[in-house]
This record gives sequence, structure tokens and C-alpha cells, in this order.
Amino acid sequence: MRHVAGKIPEARINLYPNALDNLKEDYSMPFEIATIELKLNNLCNLKCRMCHPADSTSWNDWDMVKEFYIKEENIIYKLVEDLNLKDDPFLDKFQDNPEWWASLERLLPYFRRVEFAGGEPLMDPQHYRILDMLKPYGKNIEIKYATNLTTLGIKGGRTVHDYWPHFKSVAVNVSLDGIDDVYEYIRSNSDWSQVIANIKEIQTIPNISRIVGAVTVQVSNILQLDKIIQYFLNDLGIIFHTHRVSYPKILSSQVLPKELKNLAIKRLLNAKDPLKKYKLVQEQPELLAYTIGQIDDNINYLMFKDQSHLWADCVEFNHRLDAARNQMRFEEVTPEFAKYVQGN
Repeated sequence: MRHVAGKIPEARINLYPNALDNLKEDYSMPFEIATIELKLNNLCNLKCRMCHPADSTSWNDWDMVKEFYIKEENIIYKLVEDLNLKDDPFLDKFQDNPEWWASLERLLPYFRRVEFAGGEPLMDPQHYRILDMLKPYGKNIEIKYATNLTTLGIKGGRTVHDYWPHFKSVAVNVSLDGIDDVYEYIRSNSDWSQVIANIKEIQTIPNISRIVGAVTVQVSNILQLDKIIQYFLNDLGIIFHTHRVSYPKILSSQVLPKELKNLAIKRLLNAKDPLKKYKLVQEQPELLAYTIGQIDDNINYLMFKDQSHLWADCVEFNHRLDAARNQMRFEEVTPEFAKYVQGN
């Protein structure tokens, strides 16, 4: 039977509501590190459109679009240039730092929750080195991931199956920014079918506390959110969660022309009524209010600001990456865009 994990994501502020229960009469408390997030490097096999060389070693077409970062005075441009990531793409501060590793080892017994991000942690040898160090204390430690889940391990017998069962629990946020072609368009180098197979595989691991489909909402998936919600909650059995693209601004869903923005809002509003019928919501009724909250957040964001003056730059940015990456064109992936793109 498929293991279903659906505990809704918690706000950081609510992670430790009972911390004062450990307060002693002398007002001292036992030393522990409630949460640590480890973002070790930028090693990654994907080059997502809303990322850049500081996020991924695979982002090798920076010169095609860097002018858009300059135009919006985004600090990412200076970061990439100062670190010379075009010529030396691997950004790592820890691998050859023995003092850092020694400090980490001293703190291991006091960790209660370790969160991994990247890059892509599941393809990073340093991540597995840390899991080896954590494993003796695993029964007291929750681990959490922000992962593209394109792989479940690396060579040498290092897979999630070798490690995750040794920990108290495992929470997995899978970056899923669309379905099928939309997903593969946004997350270049990806394989939709492989990621779905990997999700179904980790659903069989007993100590998984939850699996979340984390959607970075942006111009190329905002019109598909209603379908994404149905697929996640009814077909795949994972939670629907969103955050919005931060940069470049030209990928924000707020750049949509008025008619397309109204269409996105209409589809989001219509996505609410069917929610109660979806399998995962029926199994976990608390997901109804949570998902409605996610829908409302995106509607409010769309309505909050009009940045349609950036639409032409958005089209040009994507067309340049389409050509460099030999991918489908921007308006082919989202046919609703066709009449709003010059030359179509």
C-alpha cells in the first residue's frame, strides 16, 4: 500500500511551542539546536528559469539574460560577476574547511532538526557525508529537504533508502513548478516522468512525515495552477504549497497583461469548489482550509500590483533561453500567451 504523508507545512514560529517546558527551576535550559539549515553549495543538475549561476552549476547561459538583471538593478548580477561563476561555476565554502567540519561534529548530539537545501542536496556527496555523521543520533533528529528529487542517491551505495530510515522523521519539499511540458520548460534538464516515479518511491518509506509539492509560482505556470492542485491532491497524494518567484521580476506572474491576469484569477477561484472531493483532502480535511489559503495568497498577489509594463521583457528573456536551450517557445508551452506575443 502506498504510504501517504500529508502533514501540512508548519510556520517556523510554531515549530517549538513547548520549548519552555524544559525550563528548570534555576531558569536554565538544556542546550540544543532546534533547527539548522545547511545550504552547502550550488551543485545542481537543473537550470531553472528563475535561478541563476549562484543557485546552480548548470546555469551556463548567463550571458544571454544578464542584462535583464542589470536593468532591474538586481544584486544577483554583481554576485555572479564578483564570484566569477561563469568561469568557475562551483560555489563552495565548506568542502575544504576542516574547522567547519570539526565544529559541525561537536554539535551533532544537540541537533533536533536539520534542513538541507542547495543546489541539489541529493546529488551532493557532502550531504551524504553529513548524513553519515548524523546517523548515530538519528532517532532524535528530524530531517527536511528542499529538493528537485530528480535523483534518490549517488554512486557507492548512497541512497535515501540507506539513510532516511535511521532518522526520527523525514519531510520532503519537492520543487514541482508545473505538470509535464510546463514543468520541463521551467526546470530545464528535468524529466517529469522520473520525478513522479521518485515521488511514488519515497511514498513507501515509513518514516516520511510529509511530502509537499512546492510550486514557485511564476508567469509560465500561473495559468496551470488549477490543474496542478488537482493533480497533487487527487492523483499524486502530496500537499500543494506555493511561494512566488522573487527574481528576476520579469518572471513574476504580476507581469501578465490584464486579460491573462483575469483568466488566472478566474481559474484559481474555480479551483476552490472541487477541493473537498479530492482524495488527499478527504483523507486529511485540514488540507481544505490550507489549500484555499494558498489559492487566496496567489489571487491577492496577482491583484496587488500591475507590472504588465514588463511583459515585453518577460517574453524576450524567455525567448533567449528558449533558443539557447533548444526548448519549446514560451508561447508554445502556454498557448494562451500566443496572441500577446508579437510575431504570432
